[in-house]
Amino acid sequence: MEETPPPLLGSRKPHLEKLTLGATHILESSPGVTEVTIIEKAPAECHMISSWEQKNTCVLPEDLKKFYLMTNGFHMTWNVKLDEHTIPLGSMAINSISKLTQLNQSSTYSLPNAPTLADLEDDTQDLNLSHIKNAVPQLY
Repeated sequence: MEETPPPLLGSRKPHLEKLTLGATHILESSPGVTEVTIIEKAPAECHMISSWEQKNTCVLPEDLKKFYLMTNGFHMTWNVKLDEHTIPLGSMAINSISKLTQLNQSSTYSLPNAPTLADLEDDTQDLNLSHIKNAVPQLY
């Protein structure tokens, strides 16, 4: 079970502002918005990332690894005040590494005869246009 630290209220960490693209500041300064809270999780450990990669036979991008080594996810919520009622309005979350799910590319959306990098980089094949000239009828 993951430990949940208390929400960060007044003192925002600069990296959280960057992660939320400044949304926390915008929300806090918006009229009617109340209770902007962020729950940040403790950083993931290297073995957690390695374990996920081995389990999913997938290497995570370096920037994602660095993210999880900085914080193992976060959850931001905010409410809005309408009349005298406080209503939960928004939620932004990035899951922890343990809840990260690999998405496999569906063959439905891939082209079966699409060129690969190997096709594009194959410069050993000579360009021979004679078979094309013979296949195209002459127009006079």
